[in-house]
Amino acid sequence: MNHVIALGIKAVLTFLILLAVLLPSGGYPFWNTAGLALIVTGTAYIIGDLFILKATNNTVSSIADIGLCTLVIWFAGPFILKGPVPFIAALTSGILIGAGEWLFHKYVINAVISKNPKVYS
Repeated sequence: MNHVIALGIKAVLTFLILLAVLLPSGGYPFWNTAGLALIVTGTAYIIGDLFILKATNNTVSSIADIGLCTLVIWFAGPFILKGPVPFIAALTSGILIGAGEWLFHKYVINAVISKNPKVYS
């Protein structure tokens, strides 16, 4: 159940950021942006939160999330959004998602990964 709650929080965070950055910059369709948010959420949760965060710490995982989200938005975005995604829009989205991830990781460490947060701080 903890994974479901964590995925929900992450999906809302990612979706709101993509709406704020991509809709004004490219006029992409709302539902396509929502689809891209789900792809970014799933990819970043599995790679960034369950593997990288577990193996390293919050700072390293947040930086990795910036790069991972930027690349997923930039490469997968054109297929989902039906139009090119400027790199600066992908990078801006990645940076904002990474900033939110820094706070989100604190929740994941306590509620999903471990009941002993000192191990991963």
